[in-house]
Amino acid sequence: MAKKEKKGNDQDLSSFMPILMLTIGSLVFLLVVNTIIIMSNPENVRISSVVRSAIYVPPEEGGTGTEGGAPFPFGNEHKEPSYIDVYRDRLIVYPGGEIVPVRDLEIPGNAVERLLTRLDAVKDEEYVVLLVRPYAARIARRLRTLIKERGIDVGHELFESDREPNYEQVKSER
Repeated sequence: MAKKEKKGNDQDLSSFMPILMLTIGSLVFLLVVNTIIIMSNPENVRISSVVRSAIYVPPEEGGTGTEGGAPFPFGNEHKEPSYIDVYRDRLIVYPGGEIVPVRDLEIPGNAVERLLTRLDAVKDEEYVVLLVRPYAARIARRLRTLIKERGIDVGHELFESDREPNYEQVKSER
């Protein structure tokens, strides 16, 4: 006696697999990007930029809302920045423009340590922005870790090697 074969729907879904894989890949990509954003700024601290086109004066403060180019409304509105210009062999601390060679960072009482000690007392009013120059990533990472360990808010901005920050102009326009 021969067994009777069942005849069912023989459908080939292999053409649907690439669509399914692309959809899953897109969702995983979105998950990874959102996770990186959350990990890089877990307290959701809003840090402003020192770039000239990012200076924004809202209309309620007497501006037109278009000063310096496009509006930058997502910048920090409640804290004042102090800047550390990070080169491969030295740091420049603003305000003041004091130059600190990297080898002097281990000496107690250097300008960076004095700045961080001052900022410890006013964490709710001020923060640090690292202006990172080419080939200074290792120093900037260590400095960022040191600043975060003290509980001070920190941001960073990548600067070209020949670009000069105009600290006094940014300070006067705030």
